[in-house]
Amino acid sequence: MLTVLSSMLAVTPPTRPNVLHLVADDLRPQLGCYGQSEMKTPNLDELAATGLVFSHAYTNFAYCAPSRNSFMSGRRPDRTRALNFLTTFRMAPGGEDWVTMPQLFKNAGYFTSSAGKVFHDGMDDPASWSYPSNQTKWISCLEGDILPAAGLSRAFCGVTNESKITYTDEDLILHEGLKRLELAHESGKPWWVSIGVHRPHVSFRVPAGFYGNELYPGDVVKPPKHPEAPSDLPFMAGNWDYTSDDIGDSHHHCQACTVPTQNAIEYRRWYYAAVTWTDHNMGLALQKLKDLGEYDNTIVMFHADHGWQLGELNEWSKKTNTELATHIPMLIRVPWKTNSIGKKTNVRMELVDLYRTVADLAGLTNIQDSVQGKSVAAALDDPSTTVFEEKAAFSQIGRCQCQKQDMSNTVQCGLSACGRVPLNDTDFNFMGYTMRTKDYRYTTWVSWNHTASDLYGPSWEYPNGHELYNLTTDTGMDFDYDGYSVNLAYEPGYQSLVQQLHQQLKDAVMKMH
Repeated sequence: MLTVLSSMLAVTPPTRPNVLHLVADDLRPQLGCYGQSEMKTPNLDELAATGLVFSHAYTNFAYCAPSRNSFMSGRRPDRTRALNFLTTFRMAPGGEDWVTMPQLFKNAGYFTSSAGKVFHDGMDDPASWSYPSNQTKWISCLEGDILPAAGLSRAFCGVTNESKITYTDEDLILHEGLKRLELAHESGKPWWVSIGVHRPHVSFRVPAGFYGNELYPGDVVKPPKHPEAPSDLPFMAGNWDYTSDDIGDSHHHCQACTVPTQNAIEYRRWYYAAVTWTDHNMGLALQKLKDLGEYDNTIVMFHADHGWQLGELNEWSKKTNTELATHIPMLIRVPWKTNSIGKKTNVRMELVDLYRTVADLAGLTNIQDSVQGKSVAAALDDPSTTVFEEKAAFSQIGRCQCQKQDMSNTVQCGLSACGRVPLNDTDFNFMGYTMRTKDYRYTTWVSWNHTASDLYGPSWEYPNGHELYNLTTDTGMDFDYDGYSVNLAYEPGYQSLVQQLHQQLKDAVMKMH
């Protein structure tokens, strides 16, 4: 409470503010500050109470590597061409000369470094850092860990004194991250430090004190209200196969094959626990910032790379264009922006907006023309601003190994959202583009064009499916919102709106390359 109260006092804006950039993996807004009263997330809730909560923030690609290539470079996925786990933004036309978000600060004389998963694993960008980063290796469930009971997938586990490795990868990440905060503080320069944790990505491996049954016992955890996929859904829209989803439950192998209720509750219980473990580690970084005396001259940004689905709409992963897969937490604390303290905003922010937003907040210019997105820094001066009323948020996801242009086909696409498929491979079949407006989410699935001169791009002449969801009363805080489960795209009364939104989405996408 003292921290919250002190943050309300006037803070003199520093000439060159520091930036602490905190990133979680696979985290939807499953936080107390997003109305999830069952969640134990005190550190991020305190950050929200002293900063600004973006109720409607979205990833531009609900898959780890493409998302991170996009927001760290400030370019949309279609411009980075990093739509899989094979390429980085540096391989795009002109990408070698692109200045990343932290690199902009490095070029302005800042100390810059990172620890953990910020750029995707194995895709770090040395040019971004003035001091070497540290990408910590994953530690998944091991011998000696408490493992799930029979009938459950190996999606979660608890570290014990008998574990083969008695610590977590988060322990290693925070060790490196806190060291970099100390080095930044001692550098005599303004600084940028990024710290990215692995959780709540599967496996949900957490230490004692953070086990699912300890933190969220009994009936605290409920099953999803809408466990079935929407009707009239294009066959390429979903991710309904345990071999390509993330939870790995063998009951989940077709569009109508749902995970048993008790299994669903256990997976959700341990996801919640992994969220609390993430909150704990974010709290260590925030406490270090206070201990160093840097709390009130530092911009703090916390967000995830994309959202996640916990059995809603029969989905157990990201890798889709649903509201839950694309919706992310976004907290920004700028102590001298007193109008933002403890407030929420309905401004629809995209991850690609982060680059221009933080540059604006720090007073940096010289941004390359190829950087996309839009600064939403004005929301920190007036969270209720209507300047961005017409701003839409865009996302996309690929689909591979499908039978193209056959709406009667109910065979799922394969190859896990094209993660390992080159863009010019004939197995790369569809791109789903989605647009979130104030009142609707519209998605269209278009064939991938293999005949273009550069073997790249969507073919808008033959859309293969549509989705339309009425989200007029969606607050961004109800993950079982009824409107997520009703596809209106084929309802007679919505055809004019579908045509209007399709053209708006197409026009926007054509400008993204």
